[in-house]
Amino acid sequence: MADESAARDFSSLADPVAPSVTQPDIHIQETPQVQPVATPASHVAISAFERTLMVTLGIVLVSLCTMIVSSKIAVSTAQQHLQDIGQSVTALQLQNTNYKQEINELMQSNHLNDVAARDGLSLNEANIRNVK
Repeated sequence: MADESAARDFSSLADPVAPSVTQPDIHIQETPQVQPVATPASHVAISAFERTLMVTLGIVLVSLCTMIVSSKIAVSTAQQHLQDIGQSVTALQLQNTNYKQEINELMQSNHLNDVAARDGLSLNEANIRNVK
């Protein structure tokens, strides 16, 4: 409770004291403001040079866009052609590998002996020469 009484005592000291000096009255005269009048937008005249320039730039822009699209189509076509060639090369490499494997199988001595036996041929060791 002692704290509340102290707070009340300080609150009475915190009130500002009004000065006894009177301030003079200042009157500010406001000037009437003029309301802007809306005028319809007028068209700006375009010269013949400006029209020619705009048309020329428009034609150049359209032609550049067409060239970009056509070049993208050409690149896409070339990529597809490259993929097709790559697939055919892979297929040919696989076919070559299969042929090499078949040649190796046909060149084995067992297979050669079987073919010779079917045709009635025999291996004569006396006729074999080693070449260095």
